[in-house]
Amino acid sequence: MSKTVTLQNVPQTHIYFIYSSMNRLLTLIFGATLTVATTSGSIYAQTTTPTKPAEPQPTQSMQEMYDKLHGNTNKKPATQPTKSKTTTPPKSTTKPKPQTAQKSSPAPAPKAAAPAEEGGFKFKVGLRGGANYCNFSVPSSQTSSGVTLDPIIGYHGGLILSFGGKAFSVQPEILYSQVGIKSTTRQGGVTLTGENKINTVTVPVLLKFALGGESFKFFINGGGYGSYSLNGKAKIMINQQTTTTDIKFDKGDPRIEYGAVGGAGISLGLGKAQLLIEGRYYYGLGNDDGDLDANEKSFVRNIQGSVGILIPIGGK
Repeated sequence: MSKTVTLQNVPQTHIYFIYSSMNRLLTLIFGATLTVATTSGSIYAQTTTPTKPAEPQPTQSMQEMYDKLHGNTNKKPATQPTKSKTTTPPKSTTKPKPQTAQKSSPAPAPKAAAPAEEGGFKFKVGLRGGANYCNFSVPSSQTSSGVTLDPIIGYHGGLILSFGGKAFSVQPEILYSQVGIKSTTRQGGVTLTGENKINTVTVPVLLKFALGGESFKFFINGGGYGSYSLNGKAKIMINQQTTTTDIKFDKGDPRIEYGAVGGAGISLGLGKAQLLIEGRYYYGLGNDDGDLDANEKSFVRNIQGSVGILIPIGGK
């Protein structure tokens, strides 16, 4: 048989013990519930909140590659940072020296071609021509004979050769030159006038010294000459009547003369060529006329004025 127990049948001390035990149990249950709830919430928060992945830290090999690229091969590898989120590679304390581009030395400028006059030995060829103002010396036997000698106007022209440098040169020439004399004699009221013109080949050989630049030079020259008579003309006028005859030289006739020559002039540059303006004087000293004494011989006295041109041969 079952027996029903009511609170009224339970002693008061038992009732107090039951309530006290229930209160403790509820307190434990409530505390356990809070603990479980708190733990669950933290677990939930940890599982639901996404965590930021840790950034990769540079390894020692990466640091060594960085140092090699930046020229820091002697520097010890830096320690890995632990607290910073982003790792910055350590900067090298020694900056690499900037590579200065070596300037290539400029190629030497080509030397300008030297003018034809500059430098060493040069060969030149040219032409010259002009006028003669010619006379002859008077033999001693003719000084008191009443014969008057006057100069004539002739001409000359020919080839010039020049060998030498800027200041000094040797200049031989081959010239066709006309020389002569005009004589006047009065006898018994009759006036006799004679004019002789002789064509010669004259070869002067000159030493030449020049001062100045390419555009303008002053020069002097001097040397000797020889001439050879070719032919000529004689004109005789008596009382307004004129007779002309040819002068011909036969074998054995005196035809050669020699003497001294000198002059001065200027040279003007015309590109590579030179324009010459010059004056000279020819002074005869002897000839091959063996039939006359030295005092009875007549020698040429010739003043020349000429214009010429010289051109270098073989120069650049």
